[in-house]
Amino acid sequence: LGRKALGKVRQLTGEMKGSQQPGYDVATVLLEARADKVYSTAVTVLQANKEWTITQKDDKSRSLEFSDGKRTAGMQVSFLDEHLSQLLVVSSVASGKTDTTSFVLDGVLRVCKEMGVHCQLADE
Repeated sequence: LGRKALGKVRQLTGEMKGSQQPGYDVATVLLEARADKVYSTAVTVLQANKEWTITQKDDKSRSLEFSDGKRTAGMQVSFLDEHLSQLLVVSSVASGKTDTTSFVLDGVLRVCKEMGVHCQLADE
């Protein structure tokens, strides 16, 4: 089961229909890599992107928040085993502003690409 899940990006999005409450956009993937390496790669990817600013960073817990001025997201890299980690990116989505391109999904795929790890959207 674990091997089948490696590199499979799971995405969950939702919007409160008829509500002014924000929706959510979540993407997560299991990577066969050390958590510290995944975290440092994600930080490097964010710092290289001039559109995004890291607004909060906690290296010890391998978590950070970032923003482009309109959207804010959070990222967490969890240690699962010596060479196994989970990357999770979460953002809220303004009511009625569902985007066809998920920037959290794009972010997860960019980290995978930068690490040289093949990732793809999981089939449900």
